[in-house]
Amino acid sequence: MNLLIVNPNTSDAMTEDIRRTVEQAKSPDVSVTVTGPDFGPEALESFYDYTLAAFGLCRLLEQKTEQYDGVLIACYGDPGLYAAKEICDCPVIGIAEASISVSLLLGSRFSILTASEKAVPMMENMVTQYGMQSRCAGVFPISMSVLDAEANRDEMVKRLIATGQRAVDAGAEVLILGCAGMTGFSGPVSRTLGVPVMDPVETAYRTLEMMCRGNIGLSKKGLYKTPDKKNLKNEPLLTKNLFKENPL
Repeated sequence: MNLLIVNPNTSDAMTEDIRRTVEQAKSPDVSVTVTGPDFGPEALESFYDYTLAAFGLCRLLEQKTEQYDGVLIACYGDPGLYAAKEICDCPVIGIAEASISVSLLLGSRFSILTASEKAVPMMENMVTQYGMQSRCAGVFPISMSVLDAEANRDEMVKRLIATGQRAVDAGAEVLILGCAGMTGFSGPVSRTLGVPVMDPVETAYRTLEMMCRGNIGLSKKGLYKTPDKKNLKNEPLLTKNLFKENPL
């Protein structure tokens, strides 16, 4: 089995964090490639950032998907997820999509702990898009930028615990770390608060590996039907390789 993990931002530190989590979670017989773009935003904190990242993601997948049995998009906004599902025949999942879905198996209501206040309405919009608003107890920010959280781990954990307690008090039974840069820190938050806390990278990776082992593919009958090919102006922009890879 050969899986592709894409960090859609350009933070090398975050790509390394994702790589470490995946390396610990993957089965010995699975080959994994962790990839990040060499252009675009260092952190994805707006719909504008998501749009830039989605274009880069589609460029990569247009070139690479035939080599892989499954694809994981490792950004909690799931940028470009639906487009990726359209152009790929293999399973494609996002870390938000997967972690929210699995959280429903663990408790009645979930909350997302996100980085900044700006992310709150963006995450609420995503939850609604996925049809999960009735099971969501709220989106709670730790009031740090993505890059500040990446650089100040001790402070991030303190804020995750304090913010997570607010979410539990509001009715959350399961907490989800709402940023790939928070990967690796679900344990101390869960032990302190006494509720399941989901690492979205680990959860999504394990879900993808399970799907691929079960030969569970995407439905192409409706929403994710492969689009017809169209003539593209400046098509080389879609084919020039701007990505770097780190195989595990």
